[in-house]
Amino acid sequence: MRMIKLLLTMVCVVLYSCGLDHNGDNTPVDEYDRKAILVNWADNLILPSLSNYKSKLEVLKITTNDFVTTPNTVSLTVVRAKWFEAYKSYQYVAMFNIGKADEIQLSKYSNTYPTGVAQINAKIASGDYNLEGASFDVVQGFPALDYMLFGLSSDTNEIIEFYSTHADAVKYRNYLTALVNRLEFLLNQVYDDWQSGYKTTFISKSDNTSSGSVNRMVNAYIHFYEKDIRTAKIGYPAGKFSDRTYPDKVEAYYSKNYSKELVQEALNAAHNFFEGKYFGGNQYGPSLKSYLNYLDKKGNNEEGTQLLSNLIINQFNIAHHAVDEMLPDLSQQVIIDNTKMTATFNALQRNVAYMKSDMTSAMSISIDYADTDGD
Repeated sequence: MRMIKLLLTMVCVVLYSCGLDHNGDNTPVDEYDRKAILVNWADNLILPSLSNYKSKLEVLKITTNDFVTTPNTVSLTVVRAKWFEAYKSYQYVAMFNIGKADEIQLSKYSNTYPTGVAQINAKIASGDYNLEGASFDVVQGFPALDYMLFGLSSDTNEIIEFYSTHADAVKYRNYLTALVNRLEFLLNQVYDDWQSGYKTTFISKSDNTSSGSVNRMVNAYIHFYEKDIRTAKIGYPAGKFSDRTYPDKVEAYYSKNYSKELVQEALNAAHNFFEGKYFGGNQYGPSLKSYLNYLDKKGNNEEGTQLLSNLIINQFNIAHHAVDEMLPDLSQQVIIDNTKMTATFNALQRNVAYMKSDMTSAMSISIDYADTDGD
């Protein structure tokens, strides 16, 4: 009798195993096609974003050369506009901090702010245009250009004089040119690497390991959202990590009216990436959203339990609205009504929890960067 009961138990176990696709803890086995996500990211988001940024930098270089050749109101107005266009396009590539971009620290040398005004002035005075060095992140990139194009004086005519009649006009022109050339040099290394083989390598690493491309990209993406958008653009200026506010720590501080728009662009980039939306188009491909839906991952908010992907998208929309409510100049927003900055931070923070904890847990992805800002 005991033998019959044992056989029946074994049969039940086998039948249960055949009826469910599960791991040892009875959770579904993740067999999602990660390669499809990688193909969509590479072909429809990463490479088009890099190509767009490359073209914007090429135009910025041309207009910078025009300005240093003939410094006047017209040429300054044009180069300022092209600086901002390039700056906006950079927001769409900043999250792709993998491969060559990670190796050469593209984001560090392209967008570290606040910029080092004293160091920049010292380099100009000494005629030192070398920008290659671990400590030179604060004297280059878009923030340095912000200072050079808008911050030398509050008077446009006086800024033009720095590049035309000033005793060190040649040095100012040379430094401005070096800044743009450096941005282009950094980007070209990343762009060329993707074109010459890294794309194939990126797509081939579709395994669910710490070195797999999905895992690496998710880490870079969440780092971009948490540290670059939530913390740097909003949290630090708003005083979320200190006992005082820092209106001078906003992005694009010297140009005054662009900091909010840069946040909007970066948030759009992050939102589009989550949904797998083609860069510059309205089509959607395999994405973090579709991956979570495949896993049928649920989450909770004040309204109850629902798909985690819906919670994340809804929170993106809440964050978009919070940003839209702020002034164009976030420095002034901090000074006049910092509560809107902190409200935006809180709206952004909710998705940090959803993505950094709930999403990565569902996908069995470990976060590999350190938290140092007390969040």
